Amino acid sequence: MIDWNLAAKISGGGFGSTLLVLAILCVVIWLIGFVMQRRVRKDKK
Repeated sequence: MIDWNLAAKISGGGFGSTLLVLAILCVVIWLIGFVMQRRVRKDKK
């Protein structure tokens, strides 16, 4: 028999960790873009 409770925990953990990694990547990429834009503005002055 399939233990659906365990299957749900495993799939939920995988889905949750995937969303967490994507959120972290989103913030890191946003920060890199923010820093690069500030450097370009400083160079123009």
